[in-house]
Amino acid sequence: MTRIQQVQWELEMDYIGHPYYASGNAIHHALGQHIPHDVHQHLHASHGMFVPGQFGTFPEEHSQSGIRPYLGSGLPDVESYDDLFLMRNPAHRWLLDSRPRDVLNTHDIRQQSGHPALSHETIMGKPEGARKQQQTTKWYINVYLHAGDPDTLPLGEDVLDGLQFEGKRNYGYGITRLKDTLVVDLDDLDYSRLEDGEAFIVEVTTPFVLESEYPKDRGRERWTATGRTARRVVDSLGQPCAHQALSRLLAAPSHRTP
Repeated sequence: MTRIQQVQWELEMDYIGHPYYASGNAIHHALGQHIPHDVHQHLHASHGMFVPGQFGTFPEEHSQSGIRPYLGSGLPDVESYDDLFLMRNPAHRWLLDSRPRDVLNTHDIRQQSGHPALSHETIMGKPEGARKQQQTTKWYINVYLHAGDPDTLPLGEDVLDGLQFEGKRNYGYGITRLKDTLVVDLDDLDYSRLEDGEAFIVEVTTPFVLESEYPKDRGRERWTATGRTARRVVDSLGQPCAHQALSRLLAAPSHRTP
């Protein structure tokens, strides 16, 4: 039996750290403050993907279907191999087309004591005539935990709640609360889509975007994040494009997207 534990934390304060994910090392370090050393040494943590708490729809390959309110704020059941990756893609393809995807694929950045901090919520203004003048979206961190010793997992809610990640923790930054957790037995998942396939496509995705033609006006309501100074659009890149983009990124004098 091979088990992993999926964890969803809600950010309660701005986060000062890696701009595209909470590193697995930071998560592993935070957990080490609350569990014994003999347990901590067997534990492994994935990078934490930032997820907006918005309405979404399950993709075609998912074991479930349909629209779910605030899909990004919880952990749906995992029954097949494809279900494992629902919240792990930074493009957030599960977001409804009516949602402001061009805003919700990245955080607002706010200056906190001279440091750029990722906002724990995104406040978006709405067009005139809308029922509400603004909408607030909470941000979450999605993580998988694995342990070499099968008796290590699952970690209790008392251990997972109230953790802090990355910089300026003494000032309250990076604090979270546990929103949900789910234990997945990998041996019990449905792998039929992989077993029936004769060929597979490996998608290489980079969070760094050097240029994009999106967003385009498609006749929908336009949303604008208040106080934003920049936008970053996450595109899915094929392997040749990803290699070219990363090469250009390394040669560029700055990684900041205007």
